[in-house]
Amino acid sequence: MKYPLTTMFLAAAVTVSAATAQEGSGLTVPGTNPVRAVRVEGIIKAPVAEVWRVWTTSAGAEEFFAEKANIQLALNGPYEIQFDPKDERSGTKGLKILSYAPEEMISFQWNAPPEMPEVRNGGTWVVVQMRPEGADRTSVTITHLGWKEGAEWDRAFVHFKRGWGDLMKRLELRFTDGPIDWSKEPMMYQESRFTKR
Repeated sequence: MKYPLTTMFLAAAVTVSAATAQEGSGLTVPGTNPVRAVRVEGIIKAPVAEVWRVWTTSAGAEEFFAEKANIQLALNGPYEIQFDPKDERSGTKGLKILSYAPEEMISFQWNAPPEMPEVRNGGTWVVVQMRPEGADRTSVTITHLGWKEGAEWDRAFVHFKRGWGDLMKRLELRFTDGPIDWSKEPMMYQESRFTKR
């Protein structure tokens, strides 16, 4: 068997759930309560193999996600994105890959900025799904799950709706304009050209 059964089950479950999702609100499965989730979608002008590469390698993530990354594609391998190389607290150090199916999906643990400690330590995770739309276009869906209730969680939800939306724009531009020049572009969540469009 090429992938562990749990990985295939998670991929299938997320695919079914995501098919009925509403952007930014919640996933719904018949007979259950909605699951709160941040969800963004985009069409990337690149083959699925290239989109997979930028999500699953350190060098690829450094082309659109952040200036520094440490990604080792394996179950429980690191998925560490360093938004500010001068401040380790700004990233996802210690977080791991939860599951993957090559050129289809990857899921990984996620946290929040240090000023949101409850959410930072709250155990959320992200699922990135991709599927080819012809030879040179890829549909990408980012779903951020594991949300709880409370004022800080509500603030973080708004923060990540903006953040994942900005990231999707960076991903689109990676394949139209080339890799991001981090000497000219601020790290994620700071005011940038992406939030002004």
